[in-house]
Amino acid sequence: MHPAGQWFRLPGQTFSRACRDLSVETPVGRWNMIEASPAPDLADVVDCYWEGWGDIPPLREKILPRQNVELMFNLRGRHRILALDGRETDDTHNGGWLSGMQRRWMLIETFEGSHFVAARLKPWGAWRLLREPMRAVSGRVPETDELWGRAGDDLLERLHAAPNPFARFDLLELQLRRRLDLRTRQRGDLVEATRRIRRSLGRQRIATLCRDLGTSRTTLARHFQEQVGLTPKTYARVIRIEALMGQLAAQGPEAWAALAEDYGYHDQAHLVHDFREFCGATPEEYLRRAAPGGGATVEDF
Repeated sequence: MHPAGQWFRLPGQTFSRACRDLSVETPVGRWNMIEASPAPDLADVVDCYWEGWGDIPPLREKILPRQNVELMFNLRGRHRILALDGRETDDTHNGGWLSGMQRRWMLIETFEGSHFVAARLKPWGAWRLLREPMRAVSGRVPETDELWGRAGDDLLERLHAAPNPFARFDLLELQLRRRLDLRTRQRGDLVEATRRIRRSLGRQRIATLCRDLGTSRTTLARHFQEQVGLTPKTYARVIRIEALMGQLAAQGPEAWAALAEDYGYHDQAHLVHDFREFCGATPEEYLRRAAPGGGATVEDF
């Protein structure tokens, strides 16, 4: 046994895979989760693999914008998307799908428990796998049979048959390695731009970034829309909101004024406006409804 959140090494077929247990007790039941690192040759494509499962009651969640693309396969439960990128919809997703970069929140319903296995991809990693501009999947959740045809269904069947999460991580990794376009590489200036935006927690000024990288806003925006799916400014706003959610959870609403200044907002009202636009809630509502681990809120039916 390993303490929750602590990394440990799991011997794999060709290397020792670093893993950690992120399981938590929630108000609606226990959510088990294991996270694992990718093989070294996929480190510039995959942030991590993860598997999560739990006997939870019917649940409605608002999934908030994140800085990664999720390639997910459903092993148990029924799932509906009721709103996507802030727009109402009604789509059933019970197989495999890819969640592109989102500008705004997504509302989902889950029934009959939940069990997922997923690869959390760097945006340009997903671009190399899909072999098409990421703006084609931005604000969308296409199913794997739309992306890969029968190959997506075949992978889901093999994942179901695998004996444990670590065997499923190996299967996912093998499929990603097969599909990776070896002829393409992410642009160095784009990777450096995203690194600086993430390091600054979304506070990096785009004009300064373009000057430092020796490029124009138009050129950088074109590369971002192709390999990330968002403009640099929108990507920075997503990073800023994601960082702000963590700070709000740690410091509470009494820190709003200081946080607004720290994160480059004009004032507290500007912070609340941005939060509502991206998350569909005020910071107070987010704190009241935040799911364990952040990144989502539990909503009423």
